[in-house]
Amino acid sequence: MARRSWHPAFVQAIQHELEDYQECLTFESEHQLTTEPLRIDVLIIKKNKKIEIKKNIGQIFRQFNIVEYKSPKDSATVETYHKTQCYARLYAALHRSDINDVSVTVAAARHPRILLKFLNRQYTVTHAPPGIYYVEGDTCPTQIIVSEELPESDNLWLKSLRSGLTAEHLERLALLEAGNLPMDAYFHVVGEANLESMEDLVMRKKKGVILSEKLDAYFRERFAPDVALGEARGITIGEARGKAETVLTVLQAKFKKVPKGVESTIRRMTDPIALDSWAVQAATCQSMDEFAEALK
Repeated sequence: MARRSWHPAFVQAIQHELEDYQECLTFESEHQLTTEPLRIDVLIIKKNKKIEIKKNIGQIFRQFNIVEYKSPKDSATVETYHKTQCYARLYAALHRSDINDVSVTVAAARHPRILLKFLNRQYTVTHAPPGIYYVEGDTCPTQIIVSEELPESDNLWLKSLRSGLTAEHLERLALLEAGNLPMDAYFHVVGEANLESMEDLVMRKKKGVILSEKLDAYFRERFAPDVALGEARGITIGEARGKAETVLTVLQAKFKKVPKGVESTIRRMTDPIALDSWAVQAATCQSMDEFAEALK
């Protein structure tokens, strides 16, 4: 099974969670720290450092906010924590910023039992809002967000970034989609992770059930009118194959030979958004090793 590109969806989810503050926050996906492939998952910058973020996931925010995201299939480990703290220090050093103006967030889908046990031995960990653990005593203000424990009433977008959603839940997401924030990557990965529920919605539509104006528009954009989900996925796969060939062509032109493992990973990917990102990497990387590192 091809690897899902959860990170672009996470960026859009956290933008939605902080929608009330979009005028005073800047979001930079995969912010590159150095010329090497060392990137922060999300860098959130306050345009005005005096603005107070009251949203539960942003109450510890300072001017520069480093966010590390672990997808539902990954775990937030002790190593993840150390790496993210290093990102914060490195960012402060490279941008000559006060470390006190930097915060750290590690966002995980599942409860990181081993990490929290480690942190409780080293620092003071408090659990005030549901799903959010504050770490006191490290260099930067730090929080661990566990999306499965977040209240759906406050954090619907992050809470729903997973598999196991019902058709009714997916319809609710489509109805609530904000008009001025991009959600294509979010709906792509959530739809792929919940194909049976998506097929249920498609079948309802084929039987003439009126779901909602927004959901009807959603299907028109993401699936051809009146086609089964399998046919729509075929269109997506065909598009992905073309993009995969483009990535391979660029790599072969630059480095003559593409390792079989790299070629296999590229051909298995069915997410057009991820392949677009890899095409940029292929065009800008300095070596095959650098490109292979970007696939991880």
